[in-house]
Amino acid sequence: MLGEIGCEVAVVTSATDTSLPAFRDLRSALDEFAPGYVVIANDTRLHGPALAALAGHGFSGTTLVEKPMLAGSGELPVLPSGPVFVGYTLRFHPLITRLMEQVDGQALWTFTAYVGQYLPDWRPDRDYRQSYSARREDGGVVRDLSHELDYAQLLAGRWRSTIAAGGKLSTLDIDSEDAVTVLARCERCELVTVHMNYLDRTVSRWILVNGPFGTLKADLVKGTLAINGHEYQVVVERDAMMRQQHLAAMSGDDPRSCDAATALSTVRWVDAIHQSLADGRRIDADPHIA
Repeated sequence: MLGEIGCEVAVVTSATDTSLPAFRDLRSALDEFAPGYVVIANDTRLHGPALAALAGHGFSGTTLVEKPMLAGSGELPVLPSGPVFVGYTLRFHPLITRLMEQVDGQALWTFTAYVGQYLPDWRPDRDYRQSYSARREDGGVVRDLSHELDYAQLLAGRWRSTIAAGGKLSTLDIDSEDAVTVLARCERCELVTVHMNYLDRTVSRWILVNGPFGTLKADLVKGTLAINGHEYQVVVERDAMMRQQHLAAMSGDDPRSCDAATALSTVRWVDAIHQSLADGRRIDADPHIA
């Protein structure tokens, strides 16, 4: 992907079968290849150490981290001095862009998001029981599908309080949560509802928004946007979203890019949802954290 947009690319990896220039450690890559743009695409639990290593080596270029930014909000990130963005690719879905244009920072009356897909169908060539999604400490629908929590904040503002219901409800052979409904209050919307599950046998991903502008419904699977009942079709190309995400990070001036502060808010929301599921109570965001 980066090569296609004119970038010279190298990787830090222990693999021996890569066709790209490869380095065994970050220090060698930074010294010899001297990149201006770094993508962190390792295991989520290694995102924090990788960011700290970049900072420790004095990297001042732009960094893009795969989502989620960190494994949990208890991990205090040490960030490099340059811009840091997080790869919530759905921000570059053409329907999310259209919703941003329609909403235009206005207060919303209600915001509802729904996402569901049967976990065994996610990766047909792999036993779902062996995936990180199946493990409580690594996966679960809330972490896996945090795209919904991210774009809810993009459109409705930062979360301020939340309560959740659900958990491990199906017969799937996993120990992580497989269906969760989240109720939240955000900066620009008093009623935000997000449902996430591993159970839908037909893939579903849609958003319904009510506000002064009327009613907006975006179906991210079908590629349709309905504005007060009038439906429009849009072209959805995943590779185009990825390209736009990289170009936006490198330019540093695209409002769709997810910065580190917003990504940390999502990490804190994920933890708050898990706490709410465990304790059966509402969790408030720390008012002293921007």
